[in-house]
Amino acid sequence: MTFSKLTTAALFTALTLSTSGCIIHVGGHDGHNDNNDHDYSSVLGGLDISKNRVVGDLSSVNGDITIEEGVMAQDVEAVNGTIKIANNVSVYDLSTVNGDIKGQSFLSVKGDVGTVNGTISLSQGSIVSGDATTVNGDIHLTKTTIADDVQTQHGSVTLLQGSVVEGNIEFDSQDDNRWWGDKTREHNPPTLTIDETSNVKGKIILRQVVVLEIQNPALLSKVERRYKESE
Repeated sequence: MTFSKLTTAALFTALTLSTSGCIIHVGGHDGHNDNNDHDYSSVLGGLDISKNRVVGDLSSVNGDITIEEGVMAQDVEAVNGTIKIANNVSVYDLSTVNGDIKGQSFLSVKGDVGTVNGTISLSQGSIVSGDATTVNGDIHLTKTTIADDVQTQHGSVTLLQGSVVEGNIEFDSQDDNRWWGDKTREHNPPTLTIDETSNVKGKIILRQVVVLEIQNPALLSKVERRYKESE
């Protein structure tokens, strides 16, 4: 999932959702007790999906999305809100613009995971079949497999406890040469941390200065610096 596609999808969601002013409890106290593949959306509130529900698309403009244990869902999208996911959840895509994505153990994502302004944190046994991407946010993986690429622009990336990235890890250019660029970032670059038990099967592509904390020396041969060194 590219950054432009993520932003466009989220803005489209903001324009098309039906209006709601409270948290929708699917399987909770508000009467949504059915176990089906219905879509649920909210504009002025969040969504709370109870255990073991089977639902369709979930979307929120101004509110968090909380998915409890054992839920199966399709696309999960938020604009201004965090997506919080319990154990043993299966979804297709996860995306938010202003918010974090926090997954507990054994999360299965058939597509991509992405946020613009927020952090991605995934835990034990989680598998993402697509990309994990941020613009202004960190990516923290613990015992997690990413089948495609990990990509960020202004964030740090951490791989711990046997995490695997089967594609590339990419740090995109921060475009500090533009007039709105943050010149202080060159003195506080992002960090790539990979412990000795984790692995990257593709390349480590750096389009900006990145601090490398890589415990396995063999991974250093995968680093490609594609930026102009400062004189």
